[in-house]
Amino acid sequence: MNVLRFAVWGATAHPLRTLSLILSLASAVACVVFSASVLGGFSERLERLAFGDYATTLVIRANGLVPSRRGPPSLDDQARLLQELDNVESSAAWVETSAPLQGRNETRAVRVFGAYGDYRRELDADLVAGRWLTTEELGGLMRVCLVGATLADFLSEERGQAARLIGDELSLGGPRCEVVGVLDYANTRPAGRFNDAIIAPFLSARRFFDARPESDNPSIGPREASWLSFFMAPEVDMQDVRFQADRLMRRMAGVPMSRASPYSYDDPGADILEQVRQRRALSRLLWTITGAALVASLIGYGGIALAATVQRRREIALRLAMGADMRGILAQITVEHALVGAVASAIGLSAGIGAAAMASRLWDWPVKLDLSAGLLAVSAGWGLGIAIGIIAAWRAANTPPSIAAKG
Repeated sequence: MNVLRFAVWGATAHPLRTLSLILSLASAVACVVFSASVLGGFSERLERLAFGDYATTLVIRANGLVPSRRGPPSLDDQARLLQELDNVESSAAWVETSAPLQGRNETRAVRVFGAYGDYRRELDADLVAGRWLTTEELGGLMRVCLVGATLADFLSEERGQAARLIGDELSLGGPRCEVVGVLDYANTRPAGRFNDAIIAPFLSARRFFDARPESDNPSIGPREASWLSFFMAPEVDMQDVRFQADRLMRRMAGVPMSRASPYSYDDPGADILEQVRQRRALSRLLWTITGAALVASLIGYGGIALAATVQRRREIALRLAMGADMRGILAQITVEHALVGAVASAIGLSAGIGAAAMASRLWDWPVKLDLSAGLLAVSAGWGLGIAIGIIAAWRAANTPPSIAAKG
């Protein structure tokens, strides 16, 4: 109790010195919290723009290098995997076909994607006009479709504004589909494949809008998909998920583990490995900048703490000459820095969070609060201040009182 009383007395006896210590450490904590929060937010936004949900998406395709009598993954496989896999948030099945689109001035080939399930998550685009495909339409044979932004621009040159496409019927190699919605440009790079395409119900695309030659479309069943997408929870280990999916798909296909898998578990259009590399690069950039801010701030705090303790050399020597023990003085300095650190931490965390929130509100900066970086700054500041204080106090204690008393 006496140590705490002396520590409070030592901190309040020199208010300007204590205030400078609090401000230096608080600025370090605030700087680190603010920079980590803003950089974390921009890192997430860049990852979102580049990859969307593909960083945690299991994509199952037929392995073109390994022949299989069972064929590509199917809607039945999708239903089975939804039952067996853990941490699946939603799923979608896609079939990719192509068909000639007959316009007023020219006929061009367009890609047609048939969708079933949570297709909007993979499209990753907003609606410009119209409505989305309903669940009933996705599971049926209705000839309705969505038009991608690039294709809508092409059609709108012939027919006027994109909104006027709603209700029109597009001729796709003979069969027609009614346009019920027009998409905006995709928000992410992998979803860009849908910009110049038509999105229709899965079974309709397979049955009506597949004009590919027989050599490119060998005896594919009506429920077989080009790929299946499973959107996993963010915290899952994707390597483990791919292993579980491969084991289940092998079991359903009757393929032993000793043979090559007839399925692949990534999306060549999404560059999963490139995603991982870029995410790691962004993470390293984040911690490098945050670490530089932390080191710069703590150098200032350490300098002030050293100067403050050296100035007390005369006080420490006189107390030792009057009978105080060294252990008590070291304990007092430790508690003083702990108290200063507690007050500075509260101020710094509040200031850093407030500054990040203000930047988000005023300039629409993305913010991801990261208190771990603030706690790291607090811990490092405490440790540095206490270590410097103890070293300076120890040197002062070993200084002859006759010399220390002169200041």
